[in-house]
Amino acid sequence: LYTSRAFLTLEGISLQADPDFSIIQSCFPYVAKRLIGDDSPRSQQALRDLIYSSDNNINADKISDLADGFTKYTTTTKIVSQGGNTATENERQLSSADAMGSNAALTLAKDSADILLAPEGNLVQNLLIEESATAVNANVKDALREILLENPERIRSSLPLGLGNFLPKGPVDEVERFLTKSNKEHQVQALLQKLSLPDPPSPSEFGAMIRSMGGNSSTASAVEGMNVEEIAVVWKAFRENAPIYGPRVARIGGKFASSLLDKVSENIEGVISSTDDPASGMLSEQLVRTSAKSISSAAKTTSQAFRTNAEQS
Repeated sequence: LYTSRAFLTLEGISLQADPDFSIIQSCFPYVAKRLIGDDSPRSQQALRDLIYSSDNNINADKISDLADGFTKYTTTTKIVSQGGNTATENERQLSSADAMGSNAALTLAKDSADILLAPEGNLVQNLLIEESATAVNANVKDALREILLENPERIRSSLPLGLGNFLPKGPVDEVERFLTKSNKEHQVQALLQKLSLPDPPSPSEFGAMIRSMGGNSSTASAVEGMNVEEIAVVWKAFRENAPIYGPRVARIGGKFASSLLDKVSENIEGVISSTDDPASGMLSEQLVRTSAKSISSAAKTTSQAFRTNAEQS
């Protein structure tokens, strides 16, 4: 109760200076950082409830808001905490503005990498792997549909005098079953098309955020004057941290490959179990189904190998 009253009082005071002020929006960057970086069951459940809609589909707008809030909180708090002190060895050759900007960028990159590449895994990492594998699986289906179904049909239609009608079509229906995308795959593809990560805040936006969080005016002014020389510091830090994050990237790659192969196997087995076995049908249809079973078995075996390697590394 007292906390709510304090927040209402603060918002009332702020509204006198800025009619558009919202204390909830001002606090959201901290909330985003806490939800993404906190592995406690309570925070992870809150994060899941936030990004998934009632029909269990990911909300692209919420993902963008979370990424934007995480970026603002991480970079701004780093700059404010520095207070203009940039005496680190990597940054003495730069101006204070360049150094503070590079420090903020490095903090954001490291914090993001620690979450996305965490060896023990977390909800954000699992979400990234799961949805990325689903999207890649859907894109592979689209590519195979283009190669195996649509291109041959175009060739048949382009032949003069209707000669294409005399060419055998092959087991189109049987192949079509394995290349049909699920609703989930359609939804993830649509999500990726409209989901765009937020652009990094501009120097002027950095300065405004620093002032809004109580930072001194000289620090904010210095940040507003940042230039491109900070890239040199960022690149040096990248080289220094590559040995740390390189193995983690490889481990995540194994998890992703395992998830993708699992989806391939599950998709094939789902089609086979839901359709009749053409034992008495055309030889070409039987060949397609037999080949699909072999692919499913190989995908499952390879997936298990990737998973075992990721767990042991």
